[in-house]
Amino acid sequence: KVVCGVPSNKEMGLPTHLGTIQLYRLTGELICQMDSSEITAKRTAICSALATKALAAPHSKVLTLIGAGVQAESHIWALRHLFDFSEIRIWNRTRSRAEALVHKLDSSPGNTAEQKLSVADTVESACRDADIICTVTSSSTPILFRDHVKPGAHVNVVGASSPTTREIGDDLMLSDNIVIVADCMKAMKLESGDVIQTGAEPRYELGQVLHTPPSRDPDQITLFKNLGLACQDVVTADLVFKRYLTTNSSE
Repeated sequence: KVVCGVPSNKEMGLPTHLGTIQLYRLTGELICQMDSSEITAKRTAICSALATKALAAPHSKVLTLIGAGVQAESHIWALRHLFDFSEIRIWNRTRSRAEALVHKLDSSPGNTAEQKLSVADTVESACRDADIICTVTSSSTPILFRDHVKPGAHVNVVGASSPTTREIGDDLMLSDNIVIVADCMKAMKLESGDVIQTGAEPRYELGQVLHTPPSRDPDQITLFKNLGLACQDVVTADLVFKRYLTTNSSE
């Protein structure tokens, strides 16, 4: 996988991460090259959804998205498959982008009249009493803090994937009432600014909680840091390629 990160792309309505994924035979022969944007968007959201299913309250009703880009949309898509939300709230620094996403979702086949979609004025109002919160921003400084998150909520942290960037405040990362889960412990300690800069200690890797979900204190906050792993891209791309071969076997 080769990726270019261009934060200024959002000003032109383009994904901030563009690239390609290549698949090779064991002989080294290239057999497929595909755009990585959709695969990255979907596999990242699915990974968050798996963590959410294992860690969040099973009857979660209110979903909040902090950010309104590609990952916000893909996370809503993935989480809707697992939870029957009564309300989805979106906050973005540029309000018009949040409004555009709400409009798009409002007219999508997955939306129902019973599901309220709204644009929040502040991060605080977006997160008030939310059961599940996803931070999917390009912020370099903390945007979500302890007093934004109710006891028992689950948080997916998707942005801030470098040692110098943050999405989560110290008071939340270092709270006595939080359990932090990493997709990969080693990667988290090398790449996550939220962990590196606070000294917070992840308790589990995602594989552990999927294999044996930990007992859950109903007032405990859970936080999953989704950095993304190359193996996820490879497996997803292989699945897409095999599905293509099956669908087009007669050609």
